[in-house]
Amino acid sequence: MNDELQRTLSEIIESGSQSNPAVNALISDYAKFHAVLAMVGGCLVLIFAWLSIIFWTKFKRSPKVSRLKWGFERKSCFVFGFLSSSVALFMVLIVVANLTNTLNPLHGFSLLDFSFKISSGEPYKDELRYAFTEWIQSGNENIPSIIQERFNKRIEFHTTKAIVSGILLILLAGLSVYIWNALVRRAKSNDSKWRFKEKACFVFGSATVVLALLMMVIVMANTQAAFAPKTLSMINLFNS
Repeated sequence: MNDELQRTLSEIIESGSQSNPAVNALISDYAKFHAVLAMVGGCLVLIFAWLSIIFWTKFKRSPKVSRLKWGFERKSCFVFGFLSSSVALFMVLIVVANLTNTLNPLHGFSLLDFSFKISSGEPYKDELRYAFTEWIQSGNENIPSIIQERFNKRIEFHTTKAIVSGILLILLAGLSVYIWNALVRRAKSNDSKWRFKEKACFVFGSATVVLALLMMVIVMANTQAAFAPKTLSMINLFNS
């Protein structure tokens, strides 16, 4: 178990990160890592709050079949209104949690574990760990080429994933809107029981909603990693 780096980082943090440019760069990246998620989460809070207003307004305006029975449009507006409100509230928690680490990064950074075991089966990863350790202990502002190459690859990888996931998110969201609008129109024009086609569209429409939310999470995670590659690289190197 290598605890030397952990002790060195603790000493530097206690004495002030400005005394070590390498650690200062890592702490700045750690703050950026959380700031990106706070900003993206803030945008999503506004989007889902706006969607909540739209769905709850439509819910109030949609007609009732009877006092105790709701039509398909009213049920759909209720479900999507509740879902939008829930996601908005969850994103508020994400924003608050990440703002805390953005404004006070030293506390969260000091809790990271930089101890590691030698892994004979992964010599390249061990080489990166040792290079990372030597860079921190040297306090050199210039990042070693082997580590910088790792950062560049991570930026390229996560940027690509964020773009692809973003495109899929837009396509899934558009497809979901189209399917649910079509189902509402069918329900208004035909009060009889649904046939196989309507049931299949309902299942497919539900799947697009779930997949769109999944793509949203993937976009957030990869955007965060693309803008702050140092932090994620550290976590992967010393906690795997």
